[in-house]
Amino acid sequence: MEKSFYRIFFEVQKKHWWFVAKKKIVLDLIDRYVPAKVNHKILDIGCGSGLMLNALEQIGETNGMDMSDDAINFSKEIFSGTVKKGMLPDNIPYEKEYFSLVVALDVIEHVDDDRAALVAIRSHIAPGGQAVITVPACMFLWSEHDVLNEHKRRYTLEELKMKLLDAGFTIEKISYFNTFLFPLISLVRMVNNLLKRKGGSDVDLPHPAVNYIVKKIFSLEKYFLRFMNFPIGVSVLAVVRK
Repeated sequence: MEKSFYRIFFEVQKKHWWFVAKKKIVLDLIDRYVPAKVNHKILDIGCGSGLMLNALEQIGETNGMDMSDDAINFSKEIFSGTVKKGMLPDNIPYEKEYFSLVVALDVIEHVDDDRAALVAIRSHIAPGGQAVITVPACMFLWSEHDVLNEHKRRYTLEELKMKLLDAGFTIEKISYFNTFLFPLISLVRMVNNLLKRKGGSDVDLPHPAVNYIVKKIFSLEKYFLRFMNFPIGVSVLAVVRK
């Protein structure tokens, strides 16, 4: 995408129910699992249009990484920190064992060798440091949205858990999420697949009233995730430690 498209995408992300609620959930997880009042060094892998960068900067020294020159150029317009070009698993342009927190939100499903990507992420985390990772869940939800976003796979919780453990991480929290909307999203995707509808994407901004309602529903999950794990959902999240 050209830089102008990232600018448009950023404006959509600031309002879209999925990005707004997911951001709240991830920041709440960080608040609960990542030690406060520490001089954190943070890396946002796959920072895209930079939605998380300024929020993460409130926690510690934040750096970004993306494979797109246009994404990097746009991120530099809205973020004063360092953003470098890189790609998982073999080109992370930062020092190894440097970061106390790495965030990779909906990233590793784009990588052919996701196991190697997780090993690479771990190699750039300092001993005792952590990572927050999210991925799309359930291959039966595969749709045109996944094709358009160049996903390689969707995950089960157990699959992600196994790959995280194989990469050498200790798991502190792992759960499905986007659970409250799971029945509706599943129905919509299955109908679209049955009717072979093409060209749609889940990141299209819905009607403001619909967007407001589903944002509120999804955002509620952050409170439940504080004391429980969900048994199914549209995505999986994990907090892990090196």
